[in-house]
Amino acid sequence: MPRWDFRPHGTIVDEETFACVTELETRQAARLQYAVSMLTVFRNRAGSILTSEEAAEQLAEVISSLVRDTDVIHVVPGGGAVRVLLVGGELEDLRAIIQRIIAEVSLYMFEGASTLVVKIGGACYPATAGNSQELLRQADTLAEEARREASGASTYRLSERAGA
Repeated sequence: MPRWDFRPHGTIVDEETFACVTELETRQAARLQYAVSMLTVFRNRAGSILTSEEAAEQLAEVISSLVRDTDVIHVVPGGGAVRVLLVGGELEDLRAIIQRIIAEVSLYMFEGASTLVVKIGGACYPATAGNSQELLRQADTLAEEARREASGASTYRLSERAGA
């Protein structure tokens, strides 16, 4: 009898699909009153023989095994970044999700590089963002802030709850 693998995993999609799903999920979250979160994950570039996009694709594969099958992942073209849409992801859950990603990535040996260092930004609708564009902008901005740190370790920045 075949053995089934029910391990949850996120789906990696193209840019257009990611944008569409993000918009639709944000609208549905407003109607049904649940949260949608986004992570932007930048990887370090040092020591890799892979292109930014190849390394980002490997990173997306690792992340896909750490999130649920309702979550959507997108490799940003030319940027070496990965975006993750966490459907039902509450702001309070982001820290644990990010720490799980950092822990797994630190154990994974990427082709052509030593241990990978990631810089992550996270935001949540409706807790910190009012719409899908703001959600994306906040996650990208916070990831860029984490990236500018001089630290050689994986770090992250989260958006604060609106009104806090």
